[in-house]
Amino acid sequence: MKSSNGMFIPRRMHRNPAFRKLNASSIFVLFEFLYRRKVTQVPTKVGRGKEWIISNNGEIFFTYDEAKNNFGIPRSTFRRAIDQLVDLGFIDITHHGGGMMKDASKYAISERWKEYGKKEFLKKPRPKDARGLGFTKENWKKTAGKNRPIKKVSIIPDTRSSTTNDTSDNSIPLTPSIIHATHKTDPNYYIQKGLDVLKAMHPSQYH
Repeated sequence: MKSSNGMFIPRRMHRNPAFRKLNASSIFVLFEFLYRRKVTQVPTKVGRGKEWIISNNGEIFFTYDEAKNNFGIPRSTFRRAIDQLVDLGFIDITHHGGGMMKDASKYAISERWKEYGKKEFLKKPRPKDARGLGFTKENWKKTAGKNRPIKKVSIIPDTRSSTTNDTSDNSIPLTPSIIHATHKTDPNYYIQKGLDVLKAMHPSQYH
């Protein structure tokens, strides 16, 4: 429970092996989740007693922006903390949100950690985002309002082969190179071109 003077933490939590695996950032994030609970006392299902329940469980918000702006926790650190708390059984993700869509994730306080290290421990990994947001091949027309553009790749054949059917410049001697290699990829082409430039600049030295 939470009051103006404190916050309720289960007595056995800090002694549990799952809690001892938490790093400092994960412990802080866990305590912030516990602080955001709304605890209400209700009649028990059996007898006349009363019990405490989390009235907003499954509807607890703690956004990446809050973590960064209010507590200086980088997004990558906050994500790792969430993953660790889910993996060890302290929280569950009940709704996978998305920041770009202004759709915040929702969380629930879990007690799966009580069975950590036992066969009864229920693993509950981070749920995958199945909302199909963004542009995909399947939803492109619906999302963009038009058909997906098809990129056309033009292939221009280069007939300037260094082996056969070369009609570009028969005056340039070329040595045989890889089959279907062009002047652009034949090193002899660049060597010959360089010599031609030198002959044009210094004709007297090459006669």
